[in-house]
Amino acid sequence: MINFFLRGYYKMFPPNFLKYYKEIIKNEDIDSELRFLTENFIISKSYKLVSKYWHILGIKGYKNLIEQGIQMYASTIASDYHTFTDIHDEWIDKAHENIKDIDNINLNAQLFKKHNNFNYKSSIIYNYLCLLLFYNLKRSNVFEHLAKLQDKSYLGFDDPNIKIEKFNITTDKLISLLDYEKIDKAFNFEKIQTVLEIGAGSGRTSDAILSIKKNLNYVICDIVPTMYVSYKRLKAAFPNKKISLLVDINDKEKLEKNIKANDISFIFPHQLENLSNDLFDITIAIDCMHEMNKNTIRYYLDLIGKLSPNFYLSIWNKTKLPYSKTFFNKTTRLDFNKGDYNIPKDWDNHFKENLIFPSNYLSLGFKTKKTIKLMRHNNK
Repeated sequence: MINFFLRGYYKMFPPNFLKYYKEIIKNEDIDSELRFLTENFIISKSYKLVSKYWHILGIKGYKNLIEQGIQMYASTIASDYHTFTDIHDEWIDKAHENIKDIDNINLNAQLFKKHNNFNYKSSIIYNYLCLLLFYNLKRSNVFEHLAKLQDKSYLGFDDPNIKIEKFNITTDKLISLLDYEKIDKAFNFEKIQTVLEIGAGSGRTSDAILSIKKNLNYVICDIVPTMYVSYKRLKAAFPNKKISLLVDINDKEKLEKNIKANDISFIFPHQLENLSNDLFDITIAIDCMHEMNKNTIRYYLDLIGKLSPNFYLSIWNKTKLPYSKTFFNKTTRLDFNKGDYNIPKDWDNHFKENLIFPSNYLSLGFKTKKTIKLMRHNNK
């Protein structure tokens, strides 16, 4: 009932992040790097690309960062993104099917541990998911990489966690490795040297990829406040890597020079327009495009087709974008199978599977038009 009234209120009085920021701009608790990112973001073209839903999440996330600090991110803000504290049959059916014949599950796995800022129900569901996904991962080809993921970044922000066997487990660790497995299956990381990730969120996936493939040149394209979180996280995870915020550079030559000089670079979406064709071997977009309106999705796809020959994304099979229905936009439905993402027709969808969790997520790999043409040319 509360959500129903909130939705109605937000339709009549949509939140505005810029207005909110102007009210708190003098707050001394705003970290200097967060302030730098925010003030560059709100004057940029990228700010105009965000959905109404982002304004709601952005304001809520900002309030949590100021009031509780980034050190509490995983038990506060993360619950609005990819920390699951509820379950439905369609989310877990594949994960259950994969391990239905296992007899030796360790039930001494802190199933009843209560986590900070979680109630008992949310804590128990979270712990159960850790157990379920751990034994799914144990049957995969990437289980050997679990020990490479560092607790200082995966448990460093008040992340809910339990111990299973000898490992400190979070759902972020497990899901990130399962994501890695899908990307590798679709495109083979041995052939990849440069990566563009759109919408990296907390940086969980980039943390996993760079913990396994240590010599990649990695660019994260995102917006505040999550860019601030992933920046801080990756700085903690990889203190010896050169990591830079390039959000204030709009000169093409200077921007590309800095990207090539860094190990990890952070940029805003509109800066993609300034980059050279085929600068990246692959673009990945995990759990983010279903949070965009259709015009923004089309904007990204146009750029992805220019910037890289390979594109991997994961999305809900079917969802709706909250708070985005308008007089001119009658539907907020995003259904891949009904063409709502407007993937270019000349892209080759060469990989399509459901994720293990959530089981109603699609895992998709595309070869863009340039790649298809190149393959045809080489086969002549």
